[in-house]
Amino acid sequence: MERDQEAAFISEHTYRATSAVLTHLWDAKHSFFVSGANRQISWASQVWMALAGVLNATGNGKLMDRLFEHPPEIGMTTPYMYHHLIEALFESGRPEKALEQIRAYWGEMVKDGADCFWEIYNPNDKKLSPYGSNLINSYCHAWSCTPTYFIRKYLL
Repeated sequence: MERDQEAAFISEHTYRATSAVLTHLWDAKHSFFVSGANRQISWASQVWMALAGVLNATGNGKLMDRLFEHPPEIGMTTPYMYHHLIEALFESGRPEKALEQIRAYWGEMVKDGADCFWEIYNPNDKKLSPYGSNLINSYCHAWSCTPTYFIRKYLL
């Protein structure tokens, strides 16, 4: 009985959180989730909401499509965030777009000479660093496994 109560508790809180997100963070005018007092629209917020399953499968697919049709100004610069974008694309029924993004992001690193993948990579600012200098960025980072992980998980 205890597990049934835990399941009911989780289900109720998930429902309440999802309802609150749809009521307070969904911007129907832009068809994106917003964040903060300025109601900013970012790639990350859309990815997190898709992975959380706030919308149904059809809604998540449309949300992912809109990201590429109307890209938010607040973008992504790390393999960490691209990893989650790729997962959201696969989970939203967009495997072709996921592969396109793997090729575009990690493929571009290879074109720039990477023999393993980097902690941060912005094709438009190749010296970007959260540390004040790209000389101390990690050039062999854990997110190197993203392409092979998703190929094995979703494509083999």
